Amino acid sequence: MEEPRIQSDDPLEHMLQRSGALHERLDALLGDAVFDGSTRGEATLGMCLVAIEHAIALRALMVLRLPTSAVSRMRLQFEALTRAMWLLYAASDAAIDKLIAPLTPASEQAAKNLPGASEMIDQIEKRIGQDVPRAAHQMLSHFKDVSWHAMNSFVHGGIHPLRRSADGFPVDLALQVLRNSNGLTIMTGMTMAVLTGDEAVAKPISKIQPAFADCLPDPLRP
Repeated sequence: MEEPRIQSDDPLEHMLQRSGALHERLDALLGDAVFDGSTRGEATLGMCLVAIEHAIALRALMVLRLPTSAVSRMRLQFEALTRAMWLLYAASDAAIDKLIAPLTPASEQAAKNLPGASEMIDQIEKRIGQDVPRAAHQMLSHFKDVSWHAMNSFVHGGIHPLRRSADGFPVDLALQVLRNSNGLTIMTGMTMAVLTGDEAVAKPISKIQPAFADCLPDPLRP
C-alpha cells in the first residue's frame, strides 16, 4: 500500500528546517522561564505543553512523509491551544478544578461537560477589553473559520483524506499545514510568555514573528 505522495522534497525540507529552528528559538526563550504557579497558571501551562507536543508530532509525521496524519494532529494542536487560552482568560475556577482533578471515572465524566472549541472561543471573546487581547481572539477565530471543516474531514475520514490518498498530497498544501502549525506554536509561545509575567521574556517572543515570517501563515506575518 502506497503512502500519500508529496510532490517535491526540496521546499518541504526547507520548511521543516525553519519550523525546527522556530521551535528551538521558543525553547531557548521559555525553557528556563518561571511561570505562574497558581492553579489557573499550572493548568494553562500544562495545556500549552500539550499543544507544543502536538506541533512536534506534526512535524515528525511530515518528516516521515505521512502528511494526512500530520493534518490530523493540527486539529489536536488547535484545540489544546484554544483550551489553554480559555483556561487563562475565561474558565471558571470550577471548570479548572474539573481538569486538574486526579483521573478517575468520575472526574473523567465531569470533564466531558466542559465547553468545546466554539464555545470556548465565544467565552474568550466576551472578555476582550478586560484581560483578553483582541488579537488573541481574532487569531483563534480566524484559524477556526478557515481550517475547521477541513481538519474535521481529516480527523473523521472524510473527503479530504480520501482524495489526498488517491490524488497525492500537493507540496503547497504540506507547506501550508506547517505554516499553520507554526502559527499555532507562536500563539502558544505568546500564551506561555503571559504566564511568566516577565517583559524580558514576552518582548523577545514578540520579535519572533518577523524573524520567521517565511514559515508563518499570512495573518501572523508582519
